[in-house]
Amino acid sequence: MQNTRWEVRLIEDKTTSQLLADMVQMLKPVSEISQEVVTRADLQAYTENLYNQLVSLAYEGIDFLRNTELEQVISPEWIAERDELVVRAERLVLDAPNA
Repeated sequence: MQNTRWEVRLIEDKTTSQLLADMVQMLKPVSEISQEVVTRADLQAYTENLYNQLVSLAYEGIDFLRNTELEQVISPEWIAERDELVVRAERLVLDAPNA
């Protein structure tokens, strides 16, 4: 209770401009922290999206390889599908450092 009376006196002794300046100074760290939280949330969402794409691509690659059989003739379609999976994997892996 003693601290409250002291704080009230401090407030009463200040001008409105001083009080506003104090308030702005106290709110600035809150604003910076809230911006950091938003930035981290955006980064988390980006990282989760990238991870989900990589997992999906991994499953597609597994299915693709599972369907390849011994002595199978490698067709132009097989090469095209392989190349498409490789391009997608490269793109996702190269994007990973941005996460």
